[in-house]
Amino acid sequence: LSSSNVEQVAFIPFEVGTATGANIVGNRLYVTSWKNFSIYDVSNPLAPRLISTTPFGFKFENENVATNGKILLFSESLPQDLLHIYDLEDERSPSEIAALPKAGDHTTSCLLNCAYGWGSGGTVTDLRKPTAPKIIGNWTGSGPGRGGHDVTEIAPGVVFTSTVPVQLFDARRSVTKPTLLATGDNTDFAHSVQWPRGGKDKFALVGGETNANTRCDEGSATFDIMDTTGWRKTKTLRTVDRYVYKNGTYLDGKPAVNGLGCSPHWFDTHPTWVDGGLVAVGSYEHGVRFLSVHSKTGKMTEQGWFLPLSETGTSAAYWMTPEIVYAVDYARGLDVLRYTGRLRSAGDERPAARPKPQQQPAPAPAPAPAPATAALPVRALVPARSLRSR
Repeated sequence: LSSSNVEQVAFIPFEVGTATGANIVGNRLYVTSWKNFSIYDVSNPLAPRLISTTPFGFKFENENVATNGKILLFSESLPQDLLHIYDLEDERSPSEIAALPKAGDHTTSCLLNCAYGWGSGGTVTDLRKPTAPKIIGNWTGSGPGRGGHDVTEIAPGVVFTSTVPVQLFDARRSVTKPTLLATGDNTDFAHSVQWPRGGKDKFALVGGETNANTRCDEGSATFDIMDTTGWRKTKTLRTVDRYVYKNGTYLDGKPAVNGLGCSPHWFDTHPTWVDGGLVAVGSYEHGVRFLSVHSKTGKMTEQGWFLPLSETGTSAAYWMTPEIVYAVDYARGLDVLRYTGRLRSAGDERPAARPKPQQQPAPAPAPAPAPATAALPVRALVPARSLRSR
């Protein structure tokens, strides 16, 4: 089921039952599950082509796929506590080149073009020699945030954390003792975060998560917009709107009941986003919600929706082109959607930016892991969208 401005144009079954995370680097899509990971050629977004599948038995869970197209990280928190590193030079037959004990945080993200890894639980790994990774510290002591679920590098060495509260760090001088730049006002669990345009945008986006609640209620997670205006002075990000999930009749675009949860999950802003615009939000049984954010107020308006009608719903949504969205379904596979609706809220006259072609990131200098004595000044935070981390 979908709104009139959303069309399912293709469906690709893969990793059925446990597909949890994905990442797009150039024209390659990397998908991980609890039992394998796969690489797809997405040169034609309407017809993804499988290149390889690498089985590895049961490993949980690696929601957020970290890769620079040369190496791939798989963070295993169960049944073992390991960070696996794979060499992708031969993408038809990737090979595991290392497994680091006690580094299997719930998620691990690449920093500085995968020179380092930051785990959601704080583990910092040195990956400059991928065949011999090592733990070099823990970043969590650098700020008040707790309950970490994920970290997002919004610009080289500048990190936005899914914590309570959310935090912005500068790790360019030290990856083990980063400088705290700002915090949010959230008091509920943060599952995933984005600060578009490399931290130069007016708004930051924060999604919560509430699992196993069969009905939407006051305790259900929301999708939040934070106003970042003046953050360098106030050191604070302020919530200005929340998208509240509700149950319905299916025909109205809302599920009657939930299984995995009434909740947002992984999301992605439209390529034309500038100080607001359109965001596609993977939302479990609520499918994909297309929300516009007003450039002046940060208030959200729902512009469209897609309901997969599966047992578990949509894990994540990724813009492949200005019209095509990939929606990863836990139980079924990949829904390829075409969106033809509004890109901005009614009355929001700010022109949308033209999408920029993606380029491969240039290798970033690897900082010394020693503690910093002073932080580098944060000037313009340059976007690093060529590597689309989730």
